[in-house]
Amino acid sequence: MLGVESLDHILGRVLDPGALILVAGNPGAGKTLLASTICYANASRGIPCLYVSLQETREVFFRHMKDFNMDFSELESRDLFKYYRVPIIIDPELINTLINELSAYSSKYKVFVVDSFTPLSYLTEKNSEVRAILQNFFYNLAKLEKSLIVLVAEIPIGKESLDLGGVEFVSDIVLLLKQHVERGLVTRFVEVRKAREAPISIGEIPFKIVEKVGIRSFLPPQLEELPPTIREVNYEYPCRELNEILGPVNAGSVIYVVMPADARSTETYIPGLVSLSLALKNKLKTLVIDYVRQTHTLVDTLTEYVARKSLKSYEVIKKLVSELITVDYVNPATMSLEELYTYEIELVRLHQPKILVINRVDIPSRIYGVEKPEKYFTYLWNQSLWFRKHGVTVIRTSTYINKESYMQNASISDVIVRILKTKKEPGLKIYLWTERRNPKIIDLQALNKCFDEFIYGLCSERQ
Repeated sequence: MLGVESLDHILGRVLDPGALILVAGNPGAGKTLLASTICYANASRGIPCLYVSLQETREVFFRHMKDFNMDFSELESRDLFKYYRVPIIIDPELINTLINELSAYSSKYKVFVVDSFTPLSYLTEKNSEVRAILQNFFYNLAKLEKSLIVLVAEIPIGKESLDLGGVEFVSDIVLLLKQHVERGLVTRFVEVRKAREAPISIGEIPFKIVEKVGIRSFLPPQLEELPPTIREVNYEYPCRELNEILGPVNAGSVIYVVMPADARSTETYIPGLVSLSLALKNKLKTLVIDYVRQTHTLVDTLTEYVARKSLKSYEVIKKLVSELITVDYVNPATMSLEELYTYEIELVRLHQPKILVINRVDIPSRIYGVEKPEKYFTYLWNQSLWFRKHGVTVIRTSTYINKESYMQNASISDVIVRILKTKKEPGLKIYLWTERRNPKIIDLQALNKCFDEFIYGLCSERQ
């Protein structure tokens, strides 16, 4: 196994014992971290790993990997890992010495990592005999000893060609780690250059290096992977009228709550608060990702509204909020679209919520969706499928940007709650729609009444 979920998923067929993997990329792309992850994932399962380094010291390696929650000293104490430092070889004649030393470990260690193979490849550039010996050794070590071999190689910045003395041709898997800067932000990809006998339809997989976690990357789910019985799990809205208009909320649904950008009075937050109370009504673990501010969040607005209605209700709501809701603050302008997509999924994996509230999705939509709407929509759709696959109901709150953005978000939503301003009527209206039902427009005051019904009813339940 590779220890990275998405790579294991698409390359599992090639990862039989005896595979030769080449991990290549520019400096800083994450090659050592990926190679270490492969080593750690296998050693943790009881498959001993030998890490051959021509670069950093054992102490630096152990300390650096501990930052990503990989404790190699613990594996070393269980005799499942060995760090083998080799000085950089400048004499081709010493290649045979290295081969003999590595061969001595072949009976015990079934995962070999060589970091980095590049200095060895330089020695073979003008020596075809040494090149043949080196390639045959690693190929035969993989095939005859049924070992997993991982060769790490450096590619100069600005280049994507490998030029590694032909080792890429005998490799079963070639992974090219790429990074580029856009809007001053780093985006990282794993490009699957080669995967022998594996039908690869996705050539580039975005990934993020997460502190205390390591490499995280996610593949978009196929439709056949979505659970067929998701509609058997559903939740009630917080009041009778909404349940009559919209029916139950199916687990994995997307609820899109839209308010005017220039009418954000307290009352216009009511649709978002009603959606948030869906979690409290059904006692569901909830994660709120807030794009706007760390103070006075949607959750703060909820508790303040309830406090004005009833101190007794406030105490009940406050307790439920502390038990059920976690808030994470994210500035989408500090991440590339790929990293933001991956980071949000990682938050869901970490907290395991049943309800995910993403507050003010108009912010990333303005940052990414205007310039590259097709790319933004692709990630938006794939992320929605991933949430649905894991049974997470998503509530996306937004201010209105324009018709195109609204239709883009509405097209992936199962429920729409939109505040309307009309020239004919001074009051605000609420447009409600769900699949397989006709849309309906109600007064905002009706929604206020709905929310009040939930507040007092919940308080009565606790008495």
